Amino acid sequence: RILSFAIFTALLVTAAVHMPKKSGNTVCIDAGHGGYDVGATNGERYEKDDNLKVALEVQKYLEKYGVNVVMIRDDDSFLELDERCAKANNAKADMYVSLHRNSYDGDISGVEVWVNNSEPEKVGISESRGVQYGYVGNSGVNYYINADTVMPSCLVELGFITEDIDNKLFDEHLTEYGQAIADGIVQTAIDVGLVDESGK
Repeated sequence: RILSFAIFTALLVTAAVHMPKKSGNTVCIDAGHGGYDVGATNGERYEKDDNLKVALEVQKYLEKYGVNVVMIRDDDSFLELDERCAKANNAKADMYVSLHRNSYDGDISGVEVWVNNSEPEKVGISESRGVQYGYVGNSGVNYYINADTVMPSCLVELGFITEDIDNKLFDEHLTEYGQAIADGIVQTAIDVGLVDESGK
């Protein structure tokens, strides 16, 4: 449930600030990278493939909950960042979740959630790497998707592709990761009034 709590907190921060009233039931899921852009690597393991695997799991669970899901990609295709944001904005999505794997040349593991640096700081996550603001190494700027989407958004780093322990967890608990992210999205939508308890 750590992952679900991290997603829940990050989305709640942005949703509570930007979407205080009920507006709909559409979530955009973005499997980061794709096509020739493989993302981070670990030998023959490519981030783009892991991102798509978990994105499809999230889609499956969200649709079970009756959520309208807009997939940025559902195959091994490449889209520019501005195309990704435009697709979400044009769909008038209520939330945007970009899924990634992290990388680091060293001994480090865990899940991170990145949100826009203009959001108020939120504390309370200690068992994961928590909610981060801005852009890695530079808090004065934001990840493109957090800056250029008009709905609450977050970028989720689902563990480090460079760490065996994170890859083992990812492979063994892919379904649980997908469900935890979906649960966090749905609970946030309910809590901030985007949908009611019945999912409408």
